[in-house]
Amino acid sequence: MEERPKLRTIDIVPIQFNGRPHLLLRDPLQLTDKMLVVSAQAGLLLALLDGTRNLREIQVDLMRLTGELVMSDQIEGLIRQLDECLFLENERFKEALAAAIDDYRQSSFRPSSLAGNAYPSDPSSLREMLDNFFEPPKGPGRPSGQKYAKPLKAIVAPHIDLSRGGTTYAWAYKDLAEAPPASLFVILGIAHYPTENLFAATTKDFATPLGRAETDVGFIEALNERCEFNLLADEFVHRYEHSVELQVIWLQHLFGEVRIVPIVCAGFEHLVDVGESPMSLPQVQGFIKALRSTLDEWGEPVTVIASVDLSHVGLRFGDRYPITPSILRWLESEDRLFLEKVASGDEEGMFSLIRSDHNSRRVDAYPALYVMLKALGEISGEIRHYDQSIEGRNESVVTFGAVVFP
Repeated sequence: MEERPKLRTIDIVPIQFNGRPHLLLRDPLQLTDKMLVVSAQAGLLLALLDGTRNLREIQVDLMRLTGELVMSDQIEGLIRQLDECLFLENERFKEALAAAIDDYRQSSFRPSSLAGNAYPSDPSSLREMLDNFFEPPKGPGRPSGQKYAKPLKAIVAPHIDLSRGGTTYAWAYKDLAEAPPASLFVILGIAHYPTENLFAATTKDFATPLGRAETDVGFIEALNERCEFNLLADEFVHRYEHSVELQVIWLQHLFGEVRIVPIVCAGFEHLVDVGESPMSLPQVQGFIKALRSTLDEWGEPVTVIASVDLSHVGLRFGDRYPITPSILRWLESEDRLFLEKVASGDEEGMFSLIRSDHNSRRVDAYPALYVMLKALGEISGEIRHYDQSIEGRNESVVTFGAVVFP
């Protein structure tokens, strides 16, 4: 057992088990399919596993926090279970991660991580599912004819699972389908796992039930040459990242064979409290300059897709209150103001809204949106749709929207 055990970055989801609050622990990198359910009280122990305390110090701090003595064998038992699930940052985890990274790098393509789970693995069923999201009264209606003379410059679409956000996807993709298809789609997703750099690309093609979307290696190489960091250093995070994959199936459904540039963006959270623009970060400034130059010199029509959700509020995300109608109204007001800044092409105004309340709504969209708006320059768009997905018994809510930029 590690002398000073450290919990690595994992998903911790509040759940109800046998009528009582518990925590579900799972691996976002899917190095293992093992999951662990622990009591809500065990969350205090998890918080103490930061690599600075030995077993005795963990026991003492637990007693200080709870007023109760937790036996050392109970603590050891939970730590042992965490280790078996690869949830501790130790040599066992590092070896498993290195093996997984090597396996991904040697693969000729990125296989679907969501087929058969978040969407059907059968192509016909998947196409039927996507088509149904266009249907009125909630949907925008099926795409019909060409509404635009040129490919769209960009769209904003959710990356929430289709069962909750499918209609909002359809509102974004209807406009895309009613324009001539671009020759290349640059997809800016969100990194849901910590990365070494703020941006990560992959050169792997994306395989889905609808075929294989070709990743344009030439574009990525040209972009990477302009960056002062290795854009492929964190390539492995793409293996199970859903924010790009969910856009790929829509593109394949509407256009058949497509060429893509998959990129995920990490957060700029440390800037929220210091009052600085993301452009104060050398990697952000350099990447945006590199992306803008690569787009300008590409010579073919390109559409940028920002794959983003908005607010994440409620018990699941660490808040201590359930979701009420007044909270939903407040969220919609704040989210729509945010989307208006996006639609007007005001990336600094958008980020100022995030900074003004210290991102209390946990908007995960802003890095991809900031990069998109800054790289494309002066653009303006239209908000097509907004929605909210309430989870459980009003325990939490995730919000999202659709914006198109002709």
